[in-house]
Amino acid sequence: MKRFLIAGCVVAAAAMVFAPVVRAQEKALAFDAASIRKNVNNAGRCGPDQAQATPSGFHMTNCPLWVALATAYAPTKGEALGFAMGDRMVGMPDWVKSEHYDIDARIGEADAEAWKDPVRQREMLHAMLQALLAERCKLVVHREMKDRSTYAIMVGKNGPKLPAAETAENADLDALQAKYPNSRSVPGGPGVWSNTENGGIDFYGVKMGILALWMSDFAKEPVVDKTGLTGRYDIHIPRMQNMQADSGGADGLPTVFSVMDGFGLKLEKQKDQVEVLVIDYVERPTEN
Repeated sequence: MKRFLIAGCVVAAAAMVFAPVVRAQEKALAFDAASIRKNVNNAGRCGPDQAQATPSGFHMTNCPLWVALATAYAPTKGEALGFAMGDRMVGMPDWVKSEHYDIDARIGEADAEAWKDPVRQREMLHAMLQALLAERCKLVVHREMKDRSTYAIMVGKNGPKLPAAETAENADLDALQAKYPNSRSVPGGPGVWSNTENGGIDFYGVKMGILALWMSDFAKEPVVDKTGLTGRYDIHIPRMQNMQADSGGADGLPTVFSVMDGFGLKLEKQKDQVEVLVIDYVERPTEN
């Protein structure tokens, strides 16, 4: 931020002189203990409940390593779970996508109190996972903005039909999880989610960025929220076709388009700048 007063400039200059000393004294965020092991069984699906923050750290079971990268390097703009679509990360060796791993990481006692704050936890998780991957996998990455074909979520002609979440309850993650005991916190938050018996998913207290990211997996293109809606919502998503969005129906399951129409929203094909994560270097993790 520009400073227009001379006194402010003096303070800023002094801060620049002493900042390296302060930063050198700060403890870098890192897990207290962590193990990464290859999952040789490679059985079962890898879903959001297989890779998530826990009250004491981070746990991933039987997921490709790119899922850990996606969690560590969530897009810098907007609220999102991470790079949910694999094609938003480029330069990955085949083994990053095909080999499955288990990760158990634990925070230290000194970080326990800050970890309880959902916003702070998200920041800590990103930093700690990045440090872990750099140490165990020698990971080097950088971000780029690229022109991509996308779908934009727009408000439909008759307006949105999204049930508003109850603000008082959804302002507190503990209260949400108490109300929905089988739910899990949404990585990147806010809100919680749970699977339904028919293969769908229920979201509680989430913002539109979460819906956009979830729909990306079914549209097979990045989905960008351009609704301008800023509230939190309780959203039920039925089991949908996991297929190219412009293809026809299959097995009677709704398409991403029909589901969005039911929410009073629509998807429009656009060209947009999309943030991608470029993998410059990565090795198989050392197990310990």
